[in-house]
Amino acid sequence: MENYNRDTLAWCVTDGAAGNVSQVKGLASAMNLIYQEKKVILRFPWSHLPPGFFPIFDFAIKNKSDFMADRYPKYVITSGRKSIYLSLLLKRKLKDKVKTIHIQDPKINPKLFDHIIAPEHDHIKGPNVIKSKLAINHINEELMSSEAIKFNEDFKSLNKPIVTLILGGKSNNYTFDKAALNRLSMKIDKIIENNSVSLVILFSRRTDKFIKDFIAKKYSEDHLVWTNSQKNPYIALLKLSSCLICTGDSVSMISEAIYSRKPVYIFRLKSKKKNNRIDLFNEKLLALGYTKELSSNLIFDKTDYENETIKIAEIILKK
Repeated sequence: MENYNRDTLAWCVTDGAAGNVSQVKGLASAMNLIYQEKKVILRFPWSHLPPGFFPIFDFAIKNKSDFMADRYPKYVITSGRKSIYLSLLLKRKLKDKVKTIHIQDPKINPKLFDHIIAPEHDHIKGPNVIKSKLAINHINEELMSSEAIKFNEDFKSLNKPIVTLILGGKSNNYTFDKAALNRLSMKIDKIIENNSVSLVILFSRRTDKFIKDFIAKKYSEDHLVWTNSQKNPYIALLKLSSCLICTGDSVSMISEAIYSRKPVYIFRLKSKKKNNRIDLFNEKLLALGYTKELSSNLIFDKTDYENETIKIAEIILKK
């Protein structure tokens, strides 16, 4: 793969959502690009409309000054609905001077981009579409090791092995109510009973307060419930943990856990939809052996998962 050089600048453009940022940064890093992170802000009505519904003009980009430059990038890597508008606008202006790469299904004609990277469960087709089993991301051994060093003092007193539980929350796809919390709590109790482990529990931005309060009250005395909002040990714990438990509501969260090459257990939430793409994603990972259904007995063997983001980066560079 190419070394860093001043001719391979990329703009990594998202709406600021953590999962989208992880994906664009991960691809840019794997392609050995010098990249700048940028967040796009849209004006109404573009901010509320799906791409392709309304023509795109400069005026639609509220922070358009952030995308004016003496030197434009060779690559524009985007993820998330709002970033699509910026990608289409730059392609129209710069034409073949820029290569546009969109991550996830853009829900418009794939031919409007140079490359599309979409998970297999999106069922999108085209000669410029590259399929991924997981959500590509920025997790790699170097990053995990550097983050683990930063949090060494926070976790050095914990007995090994460490098991990290990463909780999501309700969404358009899933319900995470009191009934689900009670089911999860019973499973956690069985895990603690059957395995000699130190449990670390992390919350996401979507985790409801009643879940945080219940978990903190029940488990804080004997285990570590992370509540320090000023520091985020998530990536460090991908390195330090012997296995990981995730709720099944987030493709990016599960994908990043798998990239750690630790055993990943999934606690399934109740779907709100009959045809839930994330449920299909979870079913496929279980069939491939990338994850396991959460059980009371845990194993701690490392997996042999190969970094999919690097493979996809190599495909794009060869093209």
